[in-house]
Amino acid sequence: MPAQSEVTIPCERGNIWVFGYGSLIWKPNFKYERVLSGYIKGVSRKFWQGSRDHRGTQEKPGRVATLIEDCSGTVCGLGFELSPEEADATFAYLGDRETGYNLKEVTFYPSDPSQRKQTVLVYTACASNPDYLGPAPVRDMAECIATSEGQSGPNCEYLFNLAHMMRLLFPSASDDELFELERKVKRN
Repeated sequence: MPAQSEVTIPCERGNIWVFGYGSLIWKPNFKYERVLSGYIKGVSRKFWQGSRDHRGTQEKPGRVATLIEDCSGTVCGLGFELSPEEADATFAYLGDRETGYNLKEVTFYPSDPSQRKQTVLVYTACASNPDYLGPAPVRDMAECIATSEGQSGPNCEYLFNLAHMMRLLFPSASDDELFELERKVKRN
């Protein structure tokens, strides 16, 4: 578990849910019992988190998604249900993968209205994080994403995969910054 976590993993109450809004959507790399599409409220997805390992380097960090508080915002993604038996291994893996992120509880609303809402754990970056890059003009973020690469591949691959999955899973959802960044990076 990363030291910056805000919550304790609630294994005693049964299965645990994790919300994915970035690369967890197309590459979770952990065991889960089921996955549901849906959304969380009160946040917006922004490319304000630096990646000095997976999508960039120490000298040239890439930009990856984080969630920023936004009372009118909604972010679409996937809810992964974990069993209590897999929770420790999953959170050890995610603690390494989601370096620099805090963990917090939020409410997840499944796209399928026959499914009940769930409390999920979600990783978010905050301004006190040393890899937090914060806001920048879209053209500057696009230039960074177009030219950065790390151990997991080019930063633009992350952006393109996320945009593709959003269109595939949530064709009517809007995510203005994501799609504007995609357009600008494709032009580079």
